[in-house]
Amino acid sequence: MDLNYYFEPVSLEKPDEYFRYSDVMFGRNIRINTPSTPIDEISNYQLAILGINEDRNSSNKGSAAAPNQIRMKLYELFRINEKLRIIDLGNLKQTATPEDTYFGIRDVMTDLLNNQVTAIIIGGTQDLTRGIYMAYEQRSTPVNVVNIDSRLDMEEGILSSTSWVLPVINSPRLFRYSAMGHQQYLVDNSHAQQIEERGFDVIRLGTLRSGMLLAEPFLRDAHLVSLDIASIRQSDAPGTRYPSPNGLTAEEACQLARYAGMSDQVSCFGLYEINPEFDRNHQTSHLAAQAIWYFVEGFSQRKMERPEENNPDFKVFMVNHQDMEHTLTFYKSLVTGRWWMEIPEIKTGNQLLVACSQEEYQQACNHDIPELWWRAFQRIN
Repeated sequence: MDLNYYFEPVSLEKPDEYFRYSDVMFGRNIRINTPSTPIDEISNYQLAILGINEDRNSSNKGSAAAPNQIRMKLYELFRINEKLRIIDLGNLKQTATPEDTYFGIRDVMTDLLNNQVTAIIIGGTQDLTRGIYMAYEQRSTPVNVVNIDSRLDMEEGILSSTSWVLPVINSPRLFRYSAMGHQQYLVDNSHAQQIEERGFDVIRLGTLRSGMLLAEPFLRDAHLVSLDIASIRQSDAPGTRYPSPNGLTAEEACQLARYAGMSDQVSCFGLYEINPEFDRNHQTSHLAAQAIWYFVEGFSQRKMERPEENNPDFKVFMVNHQDMEHTLTFYKSLVTGRWWMEIPEIKTGNQLLVACSQEEYQQACNHDIPELWWRAFQRIN
């Protein structure tokens, strides 16, 4: 597949602080698709950045202009690890309809996934997540999705930035969906109930902010992470059509991006709904660039870990519960300190590993069955 047919080469004006654009800057340490240096063999790279100028199925008109604004700020940051192989593919070529864009990004993502290249998507509006998810639907393995948003985007009707979640949670390929950071006064409670009734996770903003480490296991198990910039409070990210005075802080959003980067399963991280028309001094574009930087920084520290009973790098904890016939088994990595728990699949007798935190282990020790365990158990049985 020749990706040059799908992308426009990058074309940017000089950075505002051109004197700082030295050999140690991010933009000088990646390959960039330009007329003189087109996209080469994609399997040569670990990470691919791609912009999508699409906002036609949204009322957030103007967000199509965000990719290049974010790209300029990203290029001005310092490099992370000179050994990382990163390519900026440019912006997806304009299509006749939004639906064509969804299918185009599906084809691109399929090629990236087949070549084990992790994608960083710069939107555009969040309905693009549906097009990306279509690539995962073509694969044989179950999919885990994390959506970081102030709203749940579960309206009925044609596919748009406010309705894209429904076709995802109704997909037979979906195993786990986690809605993270929503603000209750912006959400129809029946939508949250629909998600929970399917055994999926709904984590309100207040719960999330009470301890950001709570989000790490969800992001560790995710394959696809979609972040709406409106999940960040207006004072930190004014560049969106639907801001809120409450939300994540800039630092918390970057922490979530870093957790996503550290996950050895996340193969797509997307930032959406940034609208330069409402931005102040490029503040939101700069924050989006920093979130991408933190994702890449987390990616550079990935550790491939697979809990196994006889692996000396893991300690096994087994908890018996008087009201359960199943022993609750937990694994703790002695290298990273991360936790997993086993979920029994009754029909096959197999065990599914789900990322968790020490809190779930402590709940089990206190004779409480962790909610995370129950939801996973219900999904597979």
